[in-house]
Amino acid sequence: MLHYIHIQGKEAPPFYFRDKTAQNFKSVVQSLGDGSSLVISSLYRTDVLYTSTKDLSEIILKLWSLQEDNFEPSRLTFVSGRDNALELFFTSLVSFSSASKWYEIYLEEFRHACSLDRNNPILKDLKLCEQYLQASHQTIPRPIAGNDTQDLLPRREVFDDLVKHINDFLN
Repeated sequence: MLHYIHIQGKEAPPFYFRDKTAQNFKSVVQSLGDGSSLVISSLYRTDVLYTSTKDLSEIILKLWSLQEDNFEPSRLTFVSGRDNALELFFTSLVSFSSASKWYEIYLEEFRHACSLDRNNPILKDLKLCEQYLQASHQTIPRPIAGNDTQDLLPRREVFDDLVKHINDFLN
């Protein structure tokens, strides 16, 4: 089962993995779960995705809190299940893309994480969903393929349409 821990915006900096700690943390999460994990961390957005038959969020939070004194897990969003994880990942990404400077920094971190682990099953799932969404809705930002298009429909229409296309992909 896919699990997703997420935070973005002004509350995200305390959860940011500095230097190479994101890859070290990814390795720890991977060893706890069923072998697949993906950690993308920038100052204003951090995503932790992992596969496991059990919800390991409590253990992961304990490990994560070791790096930061001001760690408040109540600020994080947790979802389990492939459908919920993919929906939250992409809808939150569309929202996050409105802060273009933060978004560009996140994209750099995303591309770096992807370059380190091209055969990651979670990354492959994200790419398939992103390709499907892009084919269905031309104005969705393309974080994985690197298209810098920022032409978005009014936000409510984007979210409604995005959720519809995610549901089409998942069913």
